[in-house]
Amino acid sequence: MKLEFFFNLIRWKNLLLIIYVFFLLKFFFFHSFYVETTLSSLQFIILLFSVLFITAAGYIINDIFDIKADEINKPNKVIVSKNISIEQAKHWYKITNTIGIILGIMLCLSISKPTHSFIFIGTALLLYYYSKILKGKPLIGNLIVSILIAFSVVILPVFDINFSIKNNPQNTAITVIIVLAFFAFILNLIREIIKDIEDINGDKSLNLKTLPIISGRNRAQIIASYLCLIPICLLFFLVYNYSRNYKFPMLYLLLSTLIPLLVVAIKLRSAEKKSEFHKLSSLLKIIMFLGITILLIISFKK
Repeated sequence: MKLEFFFNLIRWKNLLLIIYVFFLLKFFFFHSFYVETTLSSLQFIILLFSVLFITAAGYIINDIFDIKADEINKPNKVIVSKNISIEQAKHWYKITNTIGIILGIMLCLSISKPTHSFIFIGTALLLYYYSKILKGKPLIGNLIVSILIAFSVVILPVFDINFSIKNNPQNTAITVIIVLAFFAFILNLIREIIKDIEDINGDKSLNLKTLPIISGRNRAQIIASYLCLIPICLLFFLVYNYSRNYKFPMLYLLLSTLIPLLVVAIKLRSAEKKSEFHKLSSLLKIIMFLGITILLIISFKK
């Protein structure tokens, strides 16, 4: 088995984004806002790798259950069954999932919070049942993935921030993280709907009940377009209210996220071809990356 196929299977670019978020928070944002943290360097690494392994396992099991749909939707990008056998994929799923859960449990025991282990176990189970059952349910699957994406932003703060400390800079930092998590949630929800529109033919062949299938493609486009108004309004609010104290970060948000989101909302109404939806999905991923980068910019401008 070539490593190239394995890294594509576990979506290495998406995993790099998780690493990026963790490092921005831990080594720039927390320090800039004087956030009181509790995890040691080793515990931080254990948490990071636990999240990476469980996420990688989620991508593997998703590809295993999606073989038939992917052969229709994206035949040139099918990995499981073509480049990696189904048995190999299942083997790697078990290994990555087990390592991720064990690391998570080890972390929880080391910080004397054993009940937090259910976060890692529950996430692994949710990813499995999402791929097997929930993915084909209208909006439910989209919401689950979006919640998990948002949780990848807050999981480090949940484990690392000392919430017994109360001061204005730390409270501000927590508010920024919550807003960013919501931003990640809503952008990913829009992106999941667009991907369902893009994959409508393959999903129909498997009798899935995604939003575009039960409501029609045009109606799903309208819904996704209107959902864009939520982050757009949020960004307008932030730019209007905080540009005096955070002039450069707000200008950055305006140019890197707000304007591109307006483009997505407009283009969604007129898109027809599969390639157009794919471009919009890719643009949303770029917007999400640029939005996360505000953590770095606001750290230097604090």
